[in-house]
Amino acid sequence: MQRNLRLLPWWWVLRWVWLGEGIWVLYLTDERGLTLGEAVLFEAIYSAVVIATELPTGMVTDRFGRRVSLLVGTGAVVLGFLMFGASTSMLVLLSAYAFLAIADTSFSGADTAMLYDSLKAVGRDRDFTAWHGKMNALIAIAIAGFTIVGSLVVRWWPLWTPIVLSAALTAPALILAWFMTDPPRTDERHAYLETGRRAIALVRRSPALLSAMVLMAVTTIAIASVAVFQQHFLREAGIPVWGVGLFVAGQMALAAVGSWIAAPLGNRLGLRRTLWLMPIGSTLALAAAAPGHLALYPLFLFPALGWNILYPHFADYLARRVTDSLRASVMSIANIVSGLAAVTVVPLTGLGVDRLGFRTTILLLTVVLTTTAVLAFLAWTRSPDPGEYEDGEPDADQPNIDAPGASPVSSIPTV
Repeated sequence: MQRNLRLLPWWWVLRWVWLGEGIWVLYLTDERGLTLGEAVLFEAIYSAVVIATELPTGMVTDRFGRRVSLLVGTGAVVLGFLMFGASTSMLVLLSAYAFLAIADTSFSGADTAMLYDSLKAVGRDRDFTAWHGKMNALIAIAIAGFTIVGSLVVRWWPLWTPIVLSAALTAPALILAWFMTDPPRTDERHAYLETGRRAIALVRRSPALLSAMVLMAVTTIAIASVAVFQQHFLREAGIPVWGVGLFVAGQMALAAVGSWIAAPLGNRLGLRRTLWLMPIGSTLALAAAAPGHLALYPLFLFPALGWNILYPHFADYLARRVTDSLRASVMSIANIVSGLAAVTVVPLTGLGVDRLGFRTTILLLTVVLTTTAVLAFLAWTRSPDPGEYEDGEPDADQPNIDAPGASPVSSIPTV
């Protein structure tokens, strides 16, 4: 388990060496001939595959082990990047999105479960939020660097070059995943289909869990909207193609700040305020893009801060309320909720940009997401807490998670 904790920060960074963050939309529109609306539709297809594979891959993690999912996901990333950058065929491009979606679902739940269970095995599960936040900060800093490198590469080489390089640079993460070990289990593993049935039943009878998932979903849609629209926003503001990556790197730097301060800030605010301020602030921030002024760009980036502050506390909230045998599957259900929301919202948003214009669409999206966040938070506050679990049983001695100062932060080694 100590080896897991030494390897995980490195794997966390190298599992998705993405040099195309600043140019992928422009790559699809300029290099492959898609419209902006079609590029957004690709994102909807990605979300559809996530929905289809999220729970099955989470069940694989709970039934067959965390390490298996990390290996499968990392391999799918390498193949997906290679297909995405090397093909001119629409079918292969869509297939690349499918492989990347499978990688995403293989990681989601498995990475969190591997970290939480490894810490739990050495008696340090109370450090989970701090570990998770700081490792997310590491990957955000790394992506900022990857983005700058990828954006500079296209000054001299075609737009597909950084995408193909991403495949080669991600490959070493396979070696790191291979040398990890599955954490010991404190409860019985269920049969594959039974794992999924129990996870679904748990969420259905826990309104608090479902409401928290919706709050995470609207925050996820907000940050996804920034990822899709900021390149268009910046180019319309007169930023050259090679310079877009520098602004996107700024977003990654802000995400790193959010992840780094997630544990101390969230513990100071308490879970209730964190679940309120981060989703609402993220959805309202989207309206800053409507006027089209570059000076408002920093406000438009707030979801990068809000999502990264919220997610470690959301993951900790779920992990403590779910037994070992269902932890990854329930996290997968949370991602299904986000995926279903994306499949509903993203195609309408892309259609709106093509038909109604960017400004009107972004304002409508802000209203819809903010209203949803308010309703979900009210539902969460009025739902009974399902209670924390330790080794499969409620733990009455755990501190109140709403109290500022709960879950103290300890020192964490970094890469």
